[in-house]
Amino acid sequence: MSLQTNCYSMRTAFQLSLNASLNEGLAAIGRFDGKTPSLVCATNTRQVIVHTHDTSNPLAAHREDASVAPLRTFNFGKALTALATGPIGGRYENEGVDALFLGEANSLLAYDVERNCEYYYKQVEDGVSAVVGGVVGPTAKSGPAPLAIVGGDCAISGFNSSGEEVFSTITGDRVTALMLMPWPDAGVCASTSTLNGSPALVAASEDFELRVFDGEEPITSVGLADRVHSLVYSGVPGRFAYLSNSGTVGIYDRCERLYRLKDNQRPVSAAFCDVDMDGVPELIIGWNNGRVEVRSGDGNEGTVLCKETFDAPISSVLVDDYRQNGQPLPIICTVDGTVCGLQLTGTMGRHEAMVAQREGALKLDMLMREKQALEKELANVKEQLVRQKSGRTDVTLPKVGTGVDCKLQPNSQTGKLDVVFSVINGQQDTIIYACILSSEAMFPEKGHILFMSQDPLPTLVCGLDVPRGPEVTLKASVMVGSTNAVNYQVHEVDVVVPKFVMCRLWPNEWCRGSFSEPTGSVTLQLSKDFDFGSVSLWLQKTFDVPLDRIPDTASDFSVPFVDLQDRSGLVIRGILSRCELQICGNSMDICSILVESFATTCVTEATSRCDFPEDFQQLQETVERVIDLDKVRQKLSDDIAEAATNIKPLLVRAEDSRLISDIVSMRRHYSQLYELDKELIDENLKLSNNFKELKSALKRLNGFIAKAGKLRIGRARTQLVAECRECVKASNMQSLINLIRTGEK
Repeated sequence: MSLQTNCYSMRTAFQLSLNASLNEGLAAIGRFDGKTPSLVCATNTRQVIVHTHDTSNPLAAHREDASVAPLRTFNFGKALTALATGPIGGRYENEGVDALFLGEANSLLAYDVERNCEYYYKQVEDGVSAVVGGVVGPTAKSGPAPLAIVGGDCAISGFNSSGEEVFSTITGDRVTALMLMPWPDAGVCASTSTLNGSPALVAASEDFELRVFDGEEPITSVGLADRVHSLVYSGVPGRFAYLSNSGTVGIYDRCERLYRLKDNQRPVSAAFCDVDMDGVPELIIGWNNGRVEVRSGDGNEGTVLCKETFDAPISSVLVDDYRQNGQPLPIICTVDGTVCGLQLTGTMGRHEAMVAQREGALKLDMLMREKQALEKELANVKEQLVRQKSGRTDVTLPKVGTGVDCKLQPNSQTGKLDVVFSVINGQQDTIIYACILSSEAMFPEKGHILFMSQDPLPTLVCGLDVPRGPEVTLKASVMVGSTNAVNYQVHEVDVVVPKFVMCRLWPNEWCRGSFSEPTGSVTLQLSKDFDFGSVSLWLQKTFDVPLDRIPDTASDFSVPFVDLQDRSGLVIRGILSRCELQICGNSMDICSILVESFATTCVTEATSRCDFPEDFQQLQETVERVIDLDKVRQKLSDDIAEAATNIKPLLVRAEDSRLISDIVSMRRHYSQLYELDKELIDENLKLSNNFKELKSALKRLNGFIAKAGKLRIGRARTQLVAECRECVKASNMQSLINLIRTGEK
């Protein structure tokens, strides 16, 4: 049950019309003179509209209708993919001046709105899909400084006030959203180090991952079930909201999800604002059907506090003290160009009454939920009493004390993990009728899956394809009853699936055949004072190794495992004389997961060298593909430039022929011009297709760099990624391969 009435009543504080159609999500507020707020919106006519609130006139500053404020329109002539405002730094750092950052398909423009000129224009090879401006942590090239952070295809770059790239890191896929926010030390959440006081960079990508960076170094990641298109900082360190294309809105406190809600409509934009001034910011969400919701942002199930509907779909939701009276307001922009500021109805003197009304409504809602649950429970009790009085007691229900046990059994025949549920303390005819397993990570599309058997037994086996890497918790709802039951008991069971549940010591009860030696390996170079005794604890914790099979780490050791998903071998060796730990596997993927697990438990800094024949063969093919496509691109560009030089002479000749009434020559020249135009169109189409293939190849190349980075720990990882990116920019592919293999050029 949900609230049927608004806890709050909102009214329009100001409203204006931009007289243009606005693009979704492309709006921001900046102070381009260092003081006065300006609203910036991108239109579908490739223009940018800037509205500055006029405070020079005292009457205008307090007028509810702010439509008289000045409007400026800038024509950039290109379709924008991202828009943001932020500090420019440099010589303007002490003035609080913001710059306007405009992202196009493959370029970034930092613009000075006040002076109507650009700070810099930068080509971005990896594309621009998201932009955010702000201060990030120290990088390999500079300390904390205001940067324009750009997300593209598997890469994130940062540019300083002069357009120099001083920040570079990579992600697993194309970046869809960026956000800067304080990220407190999370203990169980952060896998490497704590933050140094600078904001963390949070990046969402198309592989359904949120990655958190301290400077250029990744510190943790969060897996989601859908592609995120917007991230919103709440104002509380570590707490943020996300919006996805599937209609999902959720709030996280660092790595812990507070709540999630799903709607048939699509959330377009959101922002946090303390509308009732109680110290807790509320979440304002704008939807594509014109609905605006104010929801509680304190993790209380996202209760709807207020709901408004606009005549047009929402394009952006922003928050700022736009009237400069000390009261930040939610600012709603619609696609038809209407901008509306909302505030609580009534005067400031009624604030306490509004807060009390909200608290009373929330308590009423909670009591109504409890009443509904008690009514259902009472109805069930009455039904049972009626059955008992009439002699129709349901004897098919399990007896008191019946429970459900769960075991995890890897299946070497199917390569799946069998989750086995069994009845305990039941009668002879007690069976498990069905089981529902729920997990966003394992079942990203629906979030759950149903298991049933044609011939129910006291045991039910649920076979699952287990993803490598993250630990997963399944919520199991097991239906238990007799063979001819009408009603069933539902037992709720939490099933924790460890990271490497499918990896078992060899030989074992599931696999006793010949051992498949892994073809690749990564060798971690550890410090001389490293305690190899911690490796024993790591093996026991990670692989659930029995105490009697834990190796003696006082001397060189070798521990073989088998991955029952594909029956591939996995070996972990310790070479104490050289302070090396070697992890052998068939792919960089499985070894990188093990290295990250080892780093979380045992060590914070380690370099490495690696050799994976299959992966390096694919890397070599990708590098050759990039080189070939780049050569074709250069040749096509030269051919187009050469052909374009013939256009002007043909136009001049055709015009001269027209002036002297030489119609035959004029037609011939225009015919040649027409053929040349078709040739240029065809060549440009080839160039466009070549560019798409080149971007795809570079995306795969960035994927290899990301894998190579995961094979290093701490600063070595950050340094390797930066050097690999430099090699790609310099087209030094041979050095790139050597870097990935040995960590040195």
